[in-house]
Amino acid sequence: MSINDYRQKIASRFGTFDRDGDGVVTEADFRQLAQSILAEFGESPATPKGKALIQGAQHLWRSFADIADTDGDGRITEDEFVEAACDHLLDNRSGFTGMVRPWALAVIDVADTDGDGEVTVQEWERMLRAMRATPERARVKAVQLDIDGDGRVSVDEVLETAVRFYATDEPIADFAVAR
Repeated sequence: MSINDYRQKIASRFGTFDRDGDGVVTEADFRQLAQSILAEFGESPATPKGKALIQGAQHLWRSFADIADTDGDGRITEDEFVEAACDHLLDNRSGFTGMVRPWALAVIDVADTDGDGEVTVQEWERMLRAMRATPERARVKAVQLDIDGDGRVSVDEVLETAVRFYATDEPIADFAVAR
C-alpha cells in the first residue's frame, strides 16, 4: 500500500468522529459518540460504566488533539487528522494502543451486558450501529472482528483490529471497522 492509499484509508474514518458533520472534529463530537453508545445500551453517563466511557472519549479526544490539532483551535480538520496519522500513528502500534486502550476498554464494558469481559458478536453489532454503521455493515463487521471465531469480541480483538487499521498500511478491505 502506498502512502496515498494509507491517507485515503485514514480519511475514510474522519466521518466516524465528525458526529455533527460540520467538517471538523471537536471534543463535543467525542462526547456525542460516547452518548450515542450509552443511549444504545441504556447506560446512564452517571454510572461507573458511563463515567468510564465519557472519560475514555475525553482521553481519546485529548490524544488525537495532542497530535492533530496543529493550530491549537480545539478543532481537527480532515487534513490535520490525516497528517497526524501519517506522522504519529503509522508504524507506531504501541503509541496508538496507548491512545485507544481506555476507550476500547470502556466501550467493551458498556457493550458487555452480561459482565463477562467480552461482548457477543450481536452486542458488538449494536455498538457499531450506535457509531452509525448501517445494520448490514454492522452485522458483517461484527462477525469479522471476531478474529478467533468464538462468537465473542474481546478487548484484544478490538485493539488488534484498530491498531492494524490506524498503525499499519494494510489495505482497508481487510478490516472490521465500522464506517
